Amino acid sequence: MGCIAKIRAMRESMSSHERRIADFLLENATGIRDHSSKTLASDIGVSQSSVVKFSQKLGYTGYSDLKLALTEAAARTAVLPKAIHGDISASDDIATVAQKLVARKSSSLTETVAINREDVLQSAIDSLARAQRILIAGVGASSLVARDFGYKLMKLGKNVLVESDTHVQVANAATLHPGDLVFAISESGMTQDVLRVATTGLQQGAEVISLTRFTRNSLVELAGINLFCMADEAGARSSSILARTAQHMITDLLFILMSQRDEQAQELFERSRKAVQVFRQG
Repeated sequence: MGCIAKIRAMRESMSSHERRIADFLLENATGIRDHSSKTLASDIGVSQSSVVKFSQKLGYTGYSDLKLALTEAAARTAVLPKAIHGDISASDDIATVAQKLVARKSSSLTETVAINREDVLQSAIDSLARAQRILIAGVGASSLVARDFGYKLMKLGKNVLVESDTHVQVANAATLHPGDLVFAISESGMTQDVLRVATTGLQQGAEVISLTRFTRNSLVELAGINLFCMADEAGARSSSILARTAQHMITDLLFILMSQRDEQAQELFERSRKAVQVFRQG
């Protein structure tokens, strides 16, 4: 995971002192190379030991390693095509809103890919592939992602349970067995209905995969495999648009990777295409 993406992802779970450090680093990523830990601490108004502990919390051996990673991340960002950033405001014209939205979505997708390790994605693919039944749970905007993912998995011949009614989701979870799987989607990771589905599935011996924002939350604690998405909804002033974009990125990625390893995938896709072709002819 890139250093900038890691700081943004972990910021929400940080203390007030740590957030001050994080915000300063994010705002001054390109000029941080000239700051020693002592200088940085003085500029922010925290102790030097706080800077060192912050670096270690991010997984670096010390401030020097953090500074190197941040400088490299800033350099990579600098060569990317420039886009219009900033919050979407009521005074923005159509072109500006479109460009800001594209920039927000692009950033969300890039950071979502960056925070999910390949070995964890592979574990999720393996679990989905061997599952006898897959229950996909989500409410609100997440239920739209759940339904789309469920339909895609059905094209691979998977036995999928996907319902928008949470009572039905819980009832279905109660019928699961060892060898089955719950794929639970909740941006906050705290949605009570989704937690109830995951808990019920676990009680029946099913495996649980979670898809939440990058933070410690109740759903992450329940799941055996954790996938994450990045979405700065406050900056986008939108109704879960970025969360859905990020969630779709992960579910679409899983579907494509599963299709790659399934020798029968192309045959199954062709059967689906032929089956619905009659409606187009009508």
